[in-house]
Amino acid sequence: MSTRTDHEDAVTDLLIGDVARISGVPIDTLRYYDRAGLLGELRRDAAGRRVFDNHALGLLDLVLRLRRTGMPIEDVRRFVDLLRTGDRDRSGRLRLLREHRARALAQVEQLQADLAVIDWKIAAYQAAEDGTEPPPAPPPGWT
Repeated sequence: MSTRTDHEDAVTDLLIGDVARISGVPIDTLRYYDRAGLLGELRRDAAGRRVFDNHALGLLDLVLRLRRTGMPIEDVRRFVDLLRTGDRDRSGRLRLLREHRARALAQVEQLQADLAVIDWKIAAYQAAEDGTEPPPAPPPGWT
C-alpha cells in the first residue's frame, strides 16, 4: 500500500473503511494498530469514527512495510514511540532500523537460496517430462 500523495500539504481525511479498502488491511487490524499506538493520535469525527489524515496514512504505510518485512509489533511500537521524541532520539530509530534491515536481508538471502532449490526442482521435473537430461547438481548447500 502506498497512501502517500504527491502533495504532502494536501489534507486527506479518510475513514477507517476507506483506508481498509485502499490498503487491503482489514478494519480489525487497523483498529488494533490504533489501540496499540502504532498510528499516532488518530483524530475522531463528530460520530467518534477514526479519521486518517496524511500523517496517519504515511505512518500506516511505514508500519505495514515494517510488519511485511517481519518486524515484531513490539519493535514497531518502540519505533513509533521513538518517532514521537523527534530528533532527540534519531540514533535510536537508526539503530532499530539497521537491526531490522540486517534481519530482513538475512531473510531475503534465505529466500533466494530456497528459490534456487525450487528452480532446480522445476528444471529436474521438466527435464523428466521432456525426456531430456536433468539439470546439473543441485544448488550449493542443498542435500
